[in-house]
Amino acid sequence: MSCSSCVKKVPIFAELDQETIAKIDKLVTRKSYQAGEMIFWEGDPGENLYILNSGQVKIYKTSMEGKEYIVHLLTENDFFGELVLFKEEPLSNNAQAVTDCAVCLINKNDLERLLNHDPKLAHHLLAAFGTRLKETRQMLQSLALDDSKAKTIRFLVNLAQESGIEKKDGVLIKLPLSRKGLADFLAMTPETLSRKLSELQQEDIILLKGQKQVIIKQLDLLKNKY
Repeated sequence: MSCSSCVKKVPIFAELDQETIAKIDKLVTRKSYQAGEMIFWEGDPGENLYILNSGQVKIYKTSMEGKEYIVHLLTENDFFGELVLFKEEPLSNNAQAVTDCAVCLINKNDLERLLNHDPKLAHHLLAAFGTRLKETRQMLQSLALDDSKAKTIRFLVNLAQESGIEKKDGVLIKLPLSRKGLADFLAMTPETLSRKLSELQQEDIILLKGQKQVIIKQLDLLKNKY
């Protein structure tokens, strides 16, 4: 996928006219990362808006004791690095490729110059950032208040909507983390996560395919469960 195609698919830019898309495209550079490679570290200068062209990325923090806390799991056409675009502060999280990734980068200074001359684009960015804040708030609320099954269902539904692949027997999703990593992200034990997934399979709503793939057989029914 070209960078221009990547830009067109991102919700921030989706409704912009071709002339504006072409201006943005001139600012974009493309970089590839291998699974496990760091994209940036906490404390690095915030210099770019990142658009995930393909693959999966995790945004996380590390405690003083060395424990990893995942903040976001990102999939194709998502964006990150936006929080430092308009202020001179270092990055507050780490970003690491979970799978092999292709990322489109837009330098913050180049983007700021474009925004100064394009109020429509500035409006789109503000709307997208507002949506991201709302999603983060909903995720934190879910982790704090929902029971284990509701958290599992919400995660599966979100992943299906973001990166699911339509198959004849349902929607295929690929889990971006190990069962332990996913359980940590959802604030539950691996045993609890496995039990909740098994319950959904017994209800004939999902089909587990090994440790990393899930077929959601009844996505609409799953959506109605949380």
